[in-house]
Amino acid sequence: MIQRIQSLFMLLLVLINIIVIIANDSDPSSSFQESYFGYFKIYLQDYFFSEILSILFFINILLFKYPNVQLNVLRFITALLVFGIINLFDERSVLDSFKDPGLLYFIISFILIFMTFKSIKKDQAIIKSSNRLR
Repeated sequence: MIQRIQSLFMLLLVLINIIVIIANDSDPSSSFQESYFGYFKIYLQDYFFSEILSILFFINILLFKYPNVQLNVLRFITALLVFGIINLFDERSVLDSFKDPGLLYFIISFILIFMTFKSIKKDQAIIKSSNRLR
C-alpha cells in the first residue's frame, strides 16, 4: 500500500491540506491574511474544504486494491479544486489573483494529482501486461 508511489503522492497531499488546516485554525489573529486564498477563504473556514479533501485523499490511499475507484475519486477531487481555483479568480483582478500565495496550493495540488493519475495508470498497464502472459 504505502510502497506505491501514488500512495506517497496522496500522503503528501494529505500533509499539505493538514498544514493548511493548522495554519488556518491555529490563531485567528495570525491565520491566513485576508488576501490569501481570496474569496475562497470562506470555503476553507466555513465549509471545511481542506478537511474534506484530506479525508478523501486518505480514503483514496486505502483504496489501493481498486485503482478504478481511486481514479474516480481523484477526478472528483480535481473537479473540487477546479471550483476552488475558479473561485480564487472570481471578483478579483487577474493580477491580484496571480500574486496570491493561495494559488501555490492549487498548483501543487494539481501537479501531485496529475502525478498520482500517471502512477495509477502505469500500475494498471503493468497489471494488464502481466494478465496477457497468463
